[in-house]
Amino acid sequence: MNRRAFLHGNNTIRPFLYSFAFLNFQPEDPADLSPTIPKFDVRRPLRPAAARTRVKVVDNIKMTGHIASMTKPNFRDQILTAGLEALHSRGFNATSVQDITEAAGVPKGSFYNHFASKEDLGAAVVEQYTLRTAKRRAILADVRLAPMARIRSYFEAMVALPKYPGAPGCLLGNFGAELSNQSPAIRERVSAAFEDWSLTLARVIEEAQSAGDLKTDIPAKATAAFLIDAWEGAVLRAKVEQSRAPLEAFLEMTFARILV
Repeated sequence: MNRRAFLHGNNTIRPFLYSFAFLNFQPEDPADLSPTIPKFDVRRPLRPAAARTRVKVVDNIKMTGHIASMTKPNFRDQILTAGLEALHSRGFNATSVQDITEAAGVPKGSFYNHFASKEDLGAAVVEQYTLRTAKRRAILADVRLAPMARIRSYFEAMVALPKYPGAPGCLLGNFGAELSNQSPAIRERVSAAFEDWSLTLARVIEEAQSAGDLKTDIPAKATAAFLIDAWEGAVLRAKVEQSRAPLEAFLEMTFARILV
């Protein structure tokens, strides 16, 4: 059997013989084998064709981008959401960090990666609650309605919101009563939230006064502050009575005797 037939006829040892041929075999006429023997790099170990194909495919993949990215859970948001619900429903002092992390479904150690203390979380909860209630106040900025219609719609929606028994009341009022003498940081945020709420309502009262729908003998800011104070008292009484009746009484007195 000539050399060419032998090399091409045995698939099992062909790659090995190719390497051997380059390293040790000296043909009588080197040109006789050059058209049929591939040019291998003898410095690299020879792999079967299938393995070479698989390696080439892997080499062509961008290893940093072929795996789908996974969204990491935002533990801070989870803790903040769970904290707001727990602190609102149970109260600040009756709720532990352990209660909050269990409700959030995160390790307790993760709490202190995002909040320095429970007081720090409480301050963030006030800000988060303020953002939520600000969305409810969007009706007050709806210029398609007359100012008085906006104010009435706003408070009517507020009266319909709580479900008794079990409504937790207003978090601002709850924290104000529980923590004003305990946490200056939380007290300041509660005060700022009340002020922002009062100014939003005062702007609509001013519009109603300018339109001639309300008397102007009492400044709009004073009227707005009084309405919020009266509302907070009605919410507290409703919580004690476990009834919406105090809220409905607030609504009736406000539009029959105050905003006239």
